[in-house]
Amino acid sequence: MKTTDTLTSLMSLTDEPNEHLYINIANAIINYGETALPYLKDKLKETTDNLHVERLRNLIEVIERQLIVKRLKTWSEKREYDLLEPYFILSKYKFPKADWSNIGFQTIMIIEQVENELNYELTPLEQVKILNHIIYDVNKFKGDIVAINNDDYYYANTLFETHKGNPFSLGILYCIIAERLGLPIFPVILPNHFILAYCKKTRHFPLLEDVLFYINPFNNGIVLTRKDIRNYLNELNIKSELKYYEPTKNPHIIKRLLCL
Repeated sequence: MKTTDTLTSLMSLTDEPNEHLYINIANAIINYGETALPYLKDKLKETTDNLHVERLRNLIEVIERQLIVKRLKTWSEKREYDLLEPYFILSKYKFPKADWSNIGFQTIMIIEQVENELNYELTPLEQVKILNHIIYDVNKFKGDIVAINNDDYYYANTLFETHKGNPFSLGILYCIIAERLGLPIFPVILPNHFILAYCKKTRHFPLLEDVLFYINPFNNGIVLTRKDIRNYLNELNIKSELKYYEPTKNPHIIKRLLCL
């Protein structure tokens, strides 16, 4: 039997009242992966029964989640760990109807704006000043307290549509721009916060000793010191540990997004 015929037959069985039989039907559909998605979405449009609708939505979610995992696995195997690709993959999964062509265009435009102003002979602080000017002054991105408690603001579409973000989304944008321009700026995860570290270019991935200074993307890119981090941790009554000062690899950032 052709795949088309098989999937059409399976769609007609998705309202099976016997739960044990339905599990076998659902597994058969899931095994078709991405191929089954158009059939499931068409079936969903013509379905009104609440249980049936819930089943179809669950199947779509399971398959789309599997596709995300597969794409992220492919990304991780490249061992380049560029943040742009996985960040857009996860954002598109959460908000598939957003105008992703425009978001991609805006991202490229901002990178080009920074590149046009950037001089690699400048000091790290002068380079950061240019980044801050383009991101916060020219493009009007800003941190928003409301965004901290709203998961939507973790994703690229909400960030670009509102130009408001939380430390996480603004930090990722900052990192993406820096990565594309070869600037040694890396993420640092703090409790309830996300900052960046500008590092010496002494090795493939920097250690604590390579950090020159820190950047707060949520507060217009102001420069921070280790003392500022210590004070922040003290305010939260959290023990100061090495992990709160060291640069973090991009896969850890993506894992945080997956946990939302």
